[in-house]
Amino acid sequence: MEIRPVGTADRDGWQSMWNAYCADQGFGVSAQASETIWRRIEDPDNPTNAMIAVGATGIPLGFINFIIHPYTWSDRLLCFLVDLYVDHSRRRQGTGQAMIAHLAAYGCSQGWLRIYWNADRSNRQARALYDRIARLSPYLSYYLDL
Repeated sequence: MEIRPVGTADRDGWQSMWNAYCADQGFGVSAQASETIWRRIEDPDNPTNAMIAVGATGIPLGFINFIIHPYTWSDRLLCFLVDLYVDHSRRRQGTGQAMIAHLAAYGCSQGWLRIYWNADRSNRQARALYDRIARLSPYLSYYLDL
């Protein structure tokens, strides 16, 4: 398995997995919104980024979308891991953990302070992984739709 930043050639693989991820989450994301997200990922001046995991034959196995941003309590940047998706056929084989470890190694090389993410309380499979590799935040997550 290779984990690397996405490139233009990864568009179709990312899009296919993105569509599956949105379906798994029960969200209907418009084609226009998906196009905007991809343009942000490809724009080196935008803080939105993505990495992709591919198998030995080049088949996409999973992706992570993340946003790098400043933090008011430090001069170091934070990484918000927004989306993590692993193809159903690759789940429970270490792909998700490997992608997070790869992102963490990259973040260390970039001098980030931390990576953080949200998890659905009911997603026991994902939370079992997260509980092994990270600390649960004491903070609750609130949001205000605009």
